[in-house]
Amino acid sequence: MTRPDEHVLIDVGGPAERTALAWQRTSLGVVVVGALAARWSATEQFPVWPGIVLAAFGGVIGLLLGRQRYIRIMTTVRAGETPLSRYLVPATAVFMVLVVAAISVGIGIELAEL
Repeated sequence: MTRPDEHVLIDVGGPAERTALAWQRTSLGVVVVGALAARWSATEQFPVWPGIVLAAFGGVIGLLLGRQRYIRIMTTVRAGETPLSRYLVPATAVFMVLVVAAISVGIGIELAEL
């Protein structure tokens, strides 16, 4: 005989915490890559703005999207629904490719002017 609460999720906030930590790790990684790019650009006499933009973008977007996803996942899990999003991962991947392409074009333009 099964108890009625046997299939209840023990830690309702677990998925939201894991998602928030993943967003923080990703954001920190983007900030570090941006800082390293800015440092390398400064030592090689290239413009440092692409690295600074990347670091600032990673920090701000990571904070905003991380909090938004945390709240959304907590709301959906408490409602007994699945927090999976079909569009967020592809949209984020496309957006990051566009950001990297824009920064690459900017660096290419700067290198062509040297």
